[in-house]
Amino acid sequence: MPVDPALLLACVLASIIVVLTPGPDMMFVLGQTLAGGAHRGWAAAIGIWCGATVHVIAAALGVAALLAASPALFTALRLAGAAYLVWLGIGALRAAWQGAPALEPSAVAARRVVLQGALTNLTNPKVALFFLAFLPQFVAPDRAAPWVQMLLLGPLLPLLSVPFFAALIAGAGRASARLARSARAARWLHGAAGVIFLGLGARLLVQRP
Repeated sequence: MPVDPALLLACVLASIIVVLTPGPDMMFVLGQTLAGGAHRGWAAAIGIWCGATVHVIAAALGVAALLAASPALFTALRLAGAAYLVWLGIGALRAAWQGAPALEPSAVAARRVVLQGALTNLTNPKVALFFLAFLPQFVAPDRAAPWVQMLLLGPLLPLLSVPFFAALIAGAGRASARLARSARAARWLHGAAGVIFLGLGARLLVQRP
């Protein structure tokens, strides 16, 4: 095997713990589901998985190490990600103020949310540094090349998050569908999503390497 079986098991167990720990990705999926139903929740999850895939490849190829070694690059990416999340939060609050409907089942909305999920994940430098620190712990020096092992182990975390996101989206989606029948409740759903996005942006803004 290109990876050590014992380290593979350890990586799976560690990934499960990480998946069950509340974080920005979980909150982003929750906010999108509340604002637009399960359809948007799954679109957000797909976008996050796309971003995580890029981070895994970057960690395996050493690109994430460049980010860790460059405080200026880290800060620029952090500020860009925070600004983007704040922009999403303001947009959601504006939708709440204007009384926009909560559910947007169109394919255009889904594609937009996939892109948003990918961008929020990609512009979070902490995610890049996490994979850079997380994956090498499970690389066996007597097996395949380290970058090969990291490419094989990296997808475990996104894959193991699928059932957890499914449960989160199902629960929040049902609540959103019921509340969306009321115009007042739809405003509250958009408002809740806006608060979540603004909170994520503020959290990213104060982070340090």
